[in-house]
Amino acid sequence: MDKPKVRIKIGKHVCSVDKKERYFTTLDRATPIDDESLIKYASDDSGIRIEQIAAVYRSLFVQVRELVCNGHSVQLGDLGVLRFAIHAKISADLEGAGGAAVTKKRIRFDASKIMRQKLQEVTFSV
Repeated sequence: MDKPKVRIKIGKHVCSVDKKERYFTTLDRATPIDDESLIKYASDDSGIRIEQIAAVYRSLFVQVRELVCNGHSVQLGDLGVLRFAIHAKISADLEGAGGAAVTKKRIRFDASKIMRQKLQEVTFSV
């Protein structure tokens, strides 16, 4: 399999501190792959009918959403782990702790070792 390749772009702007032109590198974001395209790719890759893949795909996403939002971590194969995370204030007493101390809720993704290794293989093109 070919090494993954990511397109990047180079831009130029004037630095506000020293007023000199500086170059920056950023991702050239590709169009997001929608659900229907992903389902078609999976069907083409596996030989399983699109309707069957679509039913399983949608059910899996409902289950993952519900599990993560109920505090579970979900292993997504070789991709990594999706988990619910919080930020909370420290409290000097018990009354200030608990749900009232939570300031931020988020979903976190931790890439697996395999995925991190795959990222090391990525090459870039401008």
